[in-house]
Amino acid sequence: MKLYEYLSFMPEGEELTVWDKDYDMETYFYGGEPYNKWDKAMSDLSKLLTIEEIKNNGVTVNLSEIIENKSENLNKAHLFIECDIDSIMDDIDNIFAGNVNENWMEQFVAALSD
Repeated sequence: MKLYEYLSFMPEGEELTVWDKDYDMETYFYGGEPYNKWDKAMSDLSKLLTIEEIKNNGVTVNLSEIIENKSENLNKAHLFIECDIDSIMDDIDNIFAGNVNENWMEQFVAALSD
């Protein structure tokens, strides 16, 4: 099941904790329709992520696997100084915390989608 589908059953604004299956990271996705470009990018990202495990307090997804599989696209997009899986996953908490702008986030998700 894709994360997007799972989120569609959640009430508007309800928070879901999301972890990666291989790396120690935690982020949050929310139920409901996107309100801005950032939310739209996160919604588009949720359409790419497959839920690996459902837990009482969140879900585990294949984020690092997708990033690794799309590393060539990410490298071409010039979004990272070091474009390897370990470096990206070291920064992913900061990225999802909003330390990048909406346009960067859209480019990131587009590179993962191609």
